[in-house]
Amino acid sequence: MIARSQRFLSRFPGLILGIFIARLLLELSGGLGSGLWSSLVVAIVVGIGAWSGLVLAHRPARGPLALFASWRTSPLLIYVVWPYRAPEIAGAVAILVALLWWGPAALSALREGENWVDGGLFVGALIVYSVTSAPGVLPADAGEFQLTTTLLGVAHPPGFPLYTMVGHLFTRLFPWGTPAYRLNLFSAVTAATALLFLSRATRQWARHLGAPGRLAIASSLISTLTLGTATTFWAQATIASKRPFTALFLATTLYFLSRFATARIAKEADLALVLLALSLSLGLGHHPALIFLAPFFVAYVLLLDPRLALQPRRWWRPALAGVVGLAPLAYLPIRGAMGAPMAPDNLDTVSGFLHHFLALGFRGDMFAFANFQDLPHRLALLPTLYPFQFNVVLLVLALLGFAAMLQRDYKLFVLLGGILLLHTFISITYRAPQTVEYLIPAYLPLAVAVGLSPALVASPSRRHWPGLLTVLALWGGLLNGWAHAPSFVELANDHSARRVVEPLLTSAPADALILADWRWATPLLYLQEIEGLRPDVDVRYVYPVAGRDYASVWLQRVREAPPGQSVLLTRFFEFDGYVIEPWESGFLARPSPVDAPQAPLTLSPAVFGDSLELLGHRLYGETIQPGQTSEFVLAWRMFDSSPALPSPPSLTLRLVDDEGRQWAQTDRRLVAAGRAGESVHFTRMALPLYPHLPPGLYQVLLGAYVQPPEGGFENLLTENGETSVTLTGLEVAARERRPFTLHRRNLPFENGPTLLGVDYDRSAPDVLRVYLHWRGQIPTGWQAHLDAGGYRTLLSTFAPDAGTSVPLPAIALDAYQTVSLDLAGVGRAPLRLTVTDETGTPVRAAGPWGWSVTGGWLSPASPDARFVPLGDEMAIVDVVARPAPPGETMTVDVSLVALRPLSVDVATSVRLMGPEGQWLDAHDCQPALGAVPTLKWIRGSRIVDRHPLHVPLDFTGQEVQATFLAYENFRMTPLPSMDDRFDQAPLGWCSLP
Repeated sequence: MIARSQRFLSRFPGLILGIFIARLLLELSGGLGSGLWSSLVVAIVVGIGAWSGLVLAHRPARGPLALFASWRTSPLLIYVVWPYRAPEIAGAVAILVALLWWGPAALSALREGENWVDGGLFVGALIVYSVTSAPGVLPADAGEFQLTTTLLGVAHPPGFPLYTMVGHLFTRLFPWGTPAYRLNLFSAVTAATALLFLSRATRQWARHLGAPGRLAIASSLISTLTLGTATTFWAQATIASKRPFTALFLATTLYFLSRFATARIAKEADLALVLLALSLSLGLGHHPALIFLAPFFVAYVLLLDPRLALQPRRWWRPALAGVVGLAPLAYLPIRGAMGAPMAPDNLDTVSGFLHHFLALGFRGDMFAFANFQDLPHRLALLPTLYPFQFNVVLLVLALLGFAAMLQRDYKLFVLLGGILLLHTFISITYRAPQTVEYLIPAYLPLAVAVGLSPALVASPSRRHWPGLLTVLALWGGLLNGWAHAPSFVELANDHSARRVVEPLLTSAPADALILADWRWATPLLYLQEIEGLRPDVDVRYVYPVAGRDYASVWLQRVREAPPGQSVLLTRFFEFDGYVIEPWESGFLARPSPVDAPQAPLTLSPAVFGDSLELLGHRLYGETIQPGQTSEFVLAWRMFDSSPALPSPPSLTLRLVDDEGRQWAQTDRRLVAAGRAGESVHFTRMALPLYPHLPPGLYQVLLGAYVQPPEGGFENLLTENGETSVTLTGLEVAARERRPFTLHRRNLPFENGPTLLGVDYDRSAPDVLRVYLHWRGQIPTGWQAHLDAGGYRTLLSTFAPDAGTSVPLPAIALDAYQTVSLDLAGVGRAPLRLTVTDETGTPVRAAGPWGWSVTGGWLSPASPDARFVPLGDEMAIVDVVARPAPPGETMTVDVSLVALRPLSVDVATSVRLMGPEGQWLDAHDCQPALGAVPTLKWIRGSRIVDRHPLHVPLDFTGQEVQATFLAYENFRMTPLPSMDDRFDQAPLGWCSLP
């Protein structure tokens, strides 16, 4: 009996592998049969796979067949027993098994060819970053570097002279693409070089810890994967940025420190010191903030060689190298004297040079949040900042690596742990909305800790630990890259910056003045200076003035424009005495009154209630798909002789289909309506195209109404007695991008669609909204049915005439569609989903393990489930409120998830109100207190957005409510709630202590 059990166990790995392969082949083969035939096919295929695995496992374990007899195939059991189709899980366990099986052999083959390993790492990273590189001109700092580096100008403090010179040389030597694209590729080169030096540093330290060659190679690969796949490092490696250059000098500094630690003779140690000093001084000349890390470099050197402090004769060579490394700083005063583009006027003076290089204008921002009031909120960001970069496998291994490092090599812990902790503190207390970028130097020691974790745990009593941690770390790094890669592939085709600024510049009136914020000033100047577009237009950056409201600075610049000169703005403001007319992606500031629109509009004259005249409209946007927003500009004015209205009128936009059914609506009150006959006014309205909107042709209707004192609404009728006029037709195409979901499923229905995911929302009391995400095709006349009752069995049947139903819009193959259903009074009961065809017949689906069933079970919704999409940019997925008594500050943490990689700058706002809707407080900021701007988000990025809110001292209520709003930070365009039940997302009620 025992012998028989042992024989079966010896063949069990083959059984697992056979069933796994059979299941993959079955799932990849596509469609299902029907009923008993489908179930029979599943049983036969899996049976053949199991039999083949057992037979092959019984044969001698040679060559590839040895895989069937190896217990290293055991992770495949996870997917074998997983009841539902999940390609991401199948891929993850397959990668893990591949690493377990072929990883050790591959590392053994590489241990004698370290130079080949380094070359492969560099080339591989360069290919990845080059393929995902941004295609052209970019906004903000990236646009500035594309401009100043191409023209040998001077960038913002501290100037970055070495980056400018080397980058300029690269643009001269690299013959392909525009200068903007070449600078983006330059970041790919510098990032790949930084990974190369980090890899070599990790390998040196692994050997210093006694790791054999194979383990040292593995450590270098792990650290490279960890840093190279980090969200922000990858992002900066694909755009014109100084961050990869900063990472390069820190990586080279760490490498020469590792060389010093492993030096066998004094001559090697002294050479390492010289190169260390040169690397550090070059880094300081690039970015002086690295000086904060220098004490840890010095401490590590002295801990390794305490006698160095007493040997001044060994100091002069490093000191000389340090002076030589500062030589590129001469570029700043020289180019300043030559009048280089964007150089300050006094850069060629000592005071001007020091002010620029030391960034003294930003000294008030350093440690601005290092106080008892702000620091707790900044520390609360840490659970967001690091998971934003690394998955849980890498973070756990980083903690393990630092813990083992403290025990095995406290000197190395002082160096790497000190860099990580100090730079994290500096970054989170710095007042600037780019914390994830400033943290990049902290990511390097974390990556080294992950890479060294296998070497640090090695001991005679733990012989298998290094190999296990090596596989886990490589697996974690590969999964990190796998999760992030699709977003960067998508961003590599993003031309949004050019689509924003080029129409604004090319359509500007002759000799116009464009006042721009930093984000859009740099690409506008690039198009002018490098590409020669519209040299007659004057583009000016509106810089903030300390102690003044930013809007007042803009108003002053508008008033300073010569009479008759057209003034365009890249940011939306409302100024007294001016009419702000939308103009492409910007705005035309015109002295009031205005008698006619100047920007091209579609004429759509209409009169509402003998009071309000519509002059024209414009629709922004190209391809319109469900989940997006259509922005309309409306030009209107009030008549001089208009009858008295009980309230300022409101405009309403409605989206209706050819049968007159309304699918979406948005309203806007006209606050300027009291100035009858004075001027033409312009109103922007964002019409949400809800995710469940079926593809097809629609009409956009415009109406107007007032609100009488007694309540309700009173329509303002047109001259024909109608309540609305038709503005335009709108064709809504099927979704092309796979919808994001928190709960993935892969449930295919016979000859029909596949359910890709489900999301739940309980924002409305006692109502569960269920979002079902589908991939086509969906034939005409099909419906989805949900039922929340009954006994749950995996293979049970279901009567489709119970519960809630929703039509499934007809879409083509590989198109996507979301539908939503509302269920009342549903707790944590599991939901049963079925699909019926045009005749009402239930359609069979691939149930657990591919078994043919009628419908399928969905996971139950949690009591606090949230999923409120905001535009097609983000969704609210969780809310945590920490109430405070009146007179104190409460916090509301809103968890947001990115629905796609973002290239827009979005601000968020939480409004606090009392039980009767009275206004208590509001807090607006870029997400996570400005630490993680949306420009840094990729698909699936999850951010905890904290909002401190003051509860007034005189508030006597017991409960407060909060709502959430997001809007584009420059044009102030709202990201409408994609839930048709409310305009602003409710965050719920909380009781005050």
